[in-house]
Formats: sequence, structure tokens, C-alpha cells
Amino acid sequence: MDMIAIADHNSVRAVKQAVEMGKEKGIRVIGAIEIDCVFESVNFHLTGYGIDVSDERYQQLETFYHDQNVKITWEGTRSFLKAMQLDINDDVLRSLTVQDMIVPEDLAEYLLSHSEYDHLSWLDPYRPGGSRCSNPNLNFYWDYFSQGKIGYVKDEKKSAEDMIDLIHQTKGKAFVAHPVANFKGKDDVLIRLLQKVDGLEVYSTYHTLDEVEKYRAVADSMHLLKSAGSDFHGHHKPAIHLGVIPGLNEKTSEEILKWIEELS
Repeated sequence: MDMIAIADHNSVRAVKQAVEMGKEKGIRVIGAIEIDCVFESVNFHLTGYGIDVSDERYQQLETFYHDQNVKITWEGTRSFLKAMQLDINDDVLRSLTVQDMIVPEDLAEYLLSHSEYDHLSWLDPYRPGGSRCSNPNLNFYWDYFSQGKIGYVKDEKKSAEDMIDLIHQTKGKAFVAHPVANFKGKDDVLIRLLQKVDGLEVYSTYHTLDEVEKYRAVADSMHLLKSAGSDFHGHHKPAIHLGVIPGLNEKTSEEILKWIEELS
């Protein structure tokens, strides 16, 4: 890879180290972030590219989300365990925590890797050959812990308007990430949101080629910039490979490179 943007959820701490590593490898690293937001009651992810990661407001944002996520991830996990009639003691749960938070993908990995849960048929879709096995841990999150699911606990999300302003105030460009993941069936809400941002993530591993064409047409009709994201999550997404994104090729990359070169 010649260029990369690490857009962690609600955190820019990886960027400084990545920039230094990029210099050693001859890879350009772009300051970026992925922020959990809400717009018209829809939770979604907003990405910012070219931002000034040294702005202290990004540290405040990370603290805001971390403090409440410690509380809600424990609440959500216990709700899930109760609903699924699972008995896992707190010592085991604590062994799964990251910065005191229970990550649903890590819970999925624990359940799928311990033989005492082999008899649970509702885990079969996530096992090899199952309908949800391509990225099993992440699919487990979407099925049980995303908005409206049994392990979901409502939290306070930052408003889209405020976070778009923050990205712009820190010299960045604001994009709606992987729209099909959060706005499927809510195109009217998406269109209203797109009137407030700079661009749309057209090329995404969440999107089929037909969806790529759909969102590319939307971006073109609204004169929006287009971005691409692998949504790489390491071992939790074994089917995802950096730089391999549906519809992204040398030709379609040119329109992305153009606006990237204009970033300060």
C-alpha cells in the first residue's frame, strides 16, 4: 500500500504512531477518525479525513465514549446472557475486557472457541460453513448487539451536526461511512444527512457491486466526494483484506486520490 488512513472508532491515538511507521515504510498516513453519531434517531458512523489529530477535542471525544461504554457494554452483555440463558461468571467476562469494556466480538470468539457451547444451535450460523461465517465475530455483533437487538443498550451519541462541525474546524472532510449498514431502507434520512457532509463512502466491504453503483450515483447527483474503506478489524474480520474493496480499481481510485491530494 502507498497510502492509508486509520479511522479508529472515536479515537485518534493510533495516528501519531502510524505516521512514524509510515515514514519508515514509505507509506503516507492520513489523519482520520470514525465517530459514532446519531441523525434523526439513526445511529451511524461518520468518518473524518485530513483532520488535525492534535486537537484536544478528539481526546475529549474518546473520554466521553470510553466512560459510558464501560457501563453499557457490561449492561448489554448481561442482558444478552440472560436472554440466551447463558451462565458466564464475571471473572471470565473480565478476562475478555479491553480497557474495562466487553467487546461483543471478543465474546463471540470466546463462545465459538469453547467446546461447552458446541451444542448451542443458534451459534451454528457463525461456525465454518454457516450462513454468517465469513466474518463470524462481527456478524455476531450485528445480530445481537447493534441498535434494536437484545444486547443493545441505548447510549448517548454525539449529534451528526456537532461532529461534522468538529471535523471541519480541524481542517478535515466529513463522510458518511458504509451507508448500507445503517441506512438500508432509510434513504430519505440518508439524503437529508448527505446535504450536510462533504462526501459518501461509496466503496466499502459492506457493499455489493450493485450497492456501489447505487451510492456512486447518489454521490454524483449530489456533487459529493467519494471515499473507500475496508472496515478492516484484524482477526475479527478474516474475510477482509486491506486495500481490497468492491468496485475499487485504478480508474475509480483516481477520483479519490484527487481530493486527498487537496487535503492540507
